[in-house]
Parts: sequence; C-alpha cells; structure tokens
Amino acid sequence: MVCRKNTPDLFTSTMARCETAAHGLRSFPETMPLSPKQISDAINRYFAAWSSLDPSAYVACFDQHAVVHDPYGSTPHKGASALREFFGGIAHAIQDVSIQADSVYAASNRAAVVFQGKAIGKNLKPVEVAGIDVFEFNEAGRITALWAYWDPAAVLAKLRQ
Repeated sequence: MVCRKNTPDLFTSTMARCETAAHGLRSFPETMPLSPKQISDAINRYFAAWSSLDPSAYVACFDQHAVVHDPYGSTPHKGASALREFFGGIAHAIQDVSIQADSVYAASNRAAVVFQGKAIGKNLKPVEVAGIDVFEFNEAGRITALWAYWDPAAVLAKLRQ
C-alpha cells in the first residue's frame, strides 16, 4: 500500500489518500476526534435511552445513516426506522431495565464499552445481560456504527419462559 498525505505533516492531517492496486484511489473523510467527555456523554445517552426504554431517545443517539450490528452476526439495522423497530422489539418484551457501562476504552471517534444490565421481562422473569459494545461516532457525537457482542440466546430464553 502506498499512502500520500494531503499536507506535509502527517500528524496534523486527519485526511489521507491511500492507493492500493486492488481498489484504486480512496479518500478517507476528515473527522476531528471527539474529546473524552464527548464520548462519555454519548455513551451515557445511549445507556440512558435503554434504561428508560425510550425509543425516541434511543434513535436520537444515532446518525441518520447509522448501521447497528446488535447482536453482532445478526442482520444489521440501518437507519432511523430500522433502529426504532429493533429497539421497539426488545422494549416490547421487557418492563424494566437498568443497563450501564462498566469500562470505557476510547480512541479518537471510537470506544469499546464493557456493559452489564438487569431487566424484568413482561413475563416477570429477571434477566441479566453483559457484553461489549464497540461504538463509532461522528463529529456531532452521534453513533455512526455499533457492534454489540452479547449472548442473545441466554437473554431470549429467559424472556420466553
């Protein structure tokens, strides 16, 4: 791979053009990294939306073109309408939930978050969830991509009892 930068100083440029034999010329969009506080605020909004079971607050966490792999390996949810439908499907099965970030590891506009939560299903059965979410944010602090790693089989089994 041969990379050419737009400015003489690679460290001050957040935009690079890389040429590969297989893909030709590709531009990477310029983005300013978020501050740790901006990332923390965005993650807190996301988990607060889940804890309040508020579909509007959940969708507001995302860029309009966001792609969510939740859980990873399932069909991705793309855009606000799909995100609202996804959230509604889960929220419909639970009556109370508390979920929070345990550890956050952030770099630039991405963060990996170890989370845990507890919920009560509409069937009155308690359920626990734990996993890792990997977020990618835009400059406005909205989620552009999310990869969620957790065990849906165990959670769904409890909710279906």
